[in-house]
Amino acid sequence: VTADSDSLTASGRTVKSIKLTASGKADITSPAANVSLTGSVDDQPLDIKAALVTSEGKRSINGFLVSLGDNKVSGDLALDDKFMPLGTLTLDAPAIDQLAALAGQAITGDIDGTIRFAGDGDAPSVAIDAKSTSIARGEVMAKAITVNALIANYLKAPAISGTIKADSVTSGTTEIGGIGVDLKRDGDWTNFTGGATIAGIPATAAGRVKIADGTTSIEIASGEATVRGIKAAIAQAST
Repeated sequence: VTADSDSLTASGRTVKSIKLTASGKADITSPAANVSLTGSVDDQPLDIKAALVTSEGKRSINGFLVSLGDNKVSGDLALDDKFMPLGTLTLDAPAIDQLAALAGQAITGDIDGTIRFAGDGDAPSVAIDAKSTSIARGEVMAKAITVNALIANYLKAPAISGTIKADSVTSGTTEIGGIGVDLKRDGDWTNFTGGATIAGIPATAAGRVKIADGTTSIEIASGEATVRGIKAAIAQAST
């Protein structure tokens, strides 16, 4: 199947010179498909493609690619019995605003890294290893960001372990520097410890968070800040 269109507008963005090509085999036991879409957005070339392959009863998505200008998301993914993805996607986006605009979001900056999907019974996980020179949305800007995190059971009750760091986050005239957060999974909870300097005031905090059934629970075990050489701390744990 081949289809062409001069333009298509979605989320306020117009894709021009669209060409869609699709072929495949409609076999319930061994489906196969090849899909390719090309076009342009703001004079930047758009290329989307993927191939569904079935081999020995196992399904996979090979050659997955979303490319817009210099930005690419690519990789090969296997699908388990519940059609959950297994495998790694590589993210290379030196101008993330181009990709964000397709989703109707006004975000600028860059990001590169990997997203790795894995399965553990009924609790799938995703590992994120990414870094960015800067990311901004509106008045909020973060610089020199690194994320190394494993999100377990990300569909039902996500629990995170790893580290998140940033040199600075600014919002208007407020600046937070030296941000570092360590995360550790504890059952359905995520324990956290971290520190930052907020408007020139060093501060630390520790506690845990849980997300389940649409509800987020946060418990603060300790917190401390130093103002002009005087330390102030939370007297007791709170939720």
